[in-house]
Amino acid sequence: MSLTTPHSSMPRHLVKMTKALPAQRGRVLFVESASGMGGVEWSTLYLARRLDTHRWNATVVCPEEGDLPTECRRADINVRILPCPAFCSTSFRVGSRLRFPNPLAWIWDFAAALVVAGRLGALLRELKPDLIVTKGMFAHFYGGLAARRCAIPCVWHVQDLVSERYWGLFRHVFVRAASWLPTHIVADGAPIVRQFSSRTSGKIDLIHNAVDIDEFRPGIDGTPVRLELGISRDAVVIGHVARITPWKGQLYVLNAFARLAADNPRLHLLFVGSSLFDRGDYEHELRRRTVELGLSDRVCFANYRHDLPQVLAAMDVFAYSSVEKDTTPLALLSAMAAGLPIVAFDIEGVREVLNSSESGLLVPVGQVALLARALARVVSDKTLRRNLAQGARRRAIDDFGVERYVRCFDNIFTELLRNHEHEPYRI
Repeated sequence: MSLTTPHSSMPRHLVKMTKALPAQRGRVLFVESASGMGGVEWSTLYLARRLDTHRWNATVVCPEEGDLPTECRRADINVRILPCPAFCSTSFRVGSRLRFPNPLAWIWDFAAALVVAGRLGALLRELKPDLIVTKGMFAHFYGGLAARRCAIPCVWHVQDLVSERYWGLFRHVFVRAASWLPTHIVADGAPIVRQFSSRTSGKIDLIHNAVDIDEFRPGIDGTPVRLELGISRDAVVIGHVARITPWKGQLYVLNAFARLAADNPRLHLLFVGSSLFDRGDYEHELRRRTVELGLSDRVCFANYRHDLPQVLAAMDVFAYSSVEKDTTPLALLSAMAAGLPIVAFDIEGVREVLNSSESGLLVPVGQVALLARALARVVSDKTLRRNLAQGARRRAIDDFGVERYVRCFDNIFTELLRNHEHEPYRI
């Protein structure tokens, strides 16, 4: 399989693949390293529930009970719980921004990965899947080890840039493992593709993330959400949806909003998301800063929500402020499909999604004054708002629909099964 171009909606070589149905349904095991609902987990749910059930039998493996297993069961997707030791962050944080390497965590995580690989291997021998798809950095390692031991094709679905901290050590380890453990790699952004070495170029494809453009669409009534959150019907709402963590940049949006609030009494700011995998220090900082600015009555923290289409419908403008590493983020794709005008920091992964000034305004990373100016333009200019909203929706329909996404994976799975149909299971 060959490497695809950054803006292709479907890998060209996959279009030509034979679509012959397998003699029996292929068994696909998705191995998740988390059970909460972040972007990676939503992409798993989208794919598992949209695969053709006449062709594929999907099972999702989670480390514990949580929102992902619950959502899978609602969609009649098989779930298995595989308890895992707690993995430690490879660095420790001082304050909300400074990070330092933690060598003891590296040793612990390596040992924990071996333990989980053994447990997963036992599950693979029990379920005998035809292939597994790993999701999340830790799952790539222990899933790849277990799959290799059992001679099962393994797809790494890589949806996060590998950190370049510590002189690129972690990236070097990850890339070396990628040349050995997975049978195939799928990356959700061009920046991720470039992090891999030439030794993996023959087994990597670029497939952008996707959303259901019928579920996320213009015309949904967001009034009930506004009333629930204490936001008036006539307010102008700037919204932000993301996990609350420093690299998502919520503090920049808050400070930009503060520059606009005095001159726009109808303006409100809505943060949607939770700390999820973090301790919550950054969220405390955001809330404290809100109080300091005297904006507690105009800034709403809505936590994690299950009704995201309705929440997005309650917004007038969408601000996306990631300062690093995001590639085809689902929150941004959802806002585009919902027909919201976008203002975002200009990182490569976001630029790859918005593609042109017709689908969103890009602002240099960290520039609060320019972010405030761009938001002010969109808030005050209804024609610009409408044009950006239409451009974002059009871009979502053309390139980020879930049908394309599922079709690409279906073709990859079919090809892998064809290439490995005579491989024996190892006990």
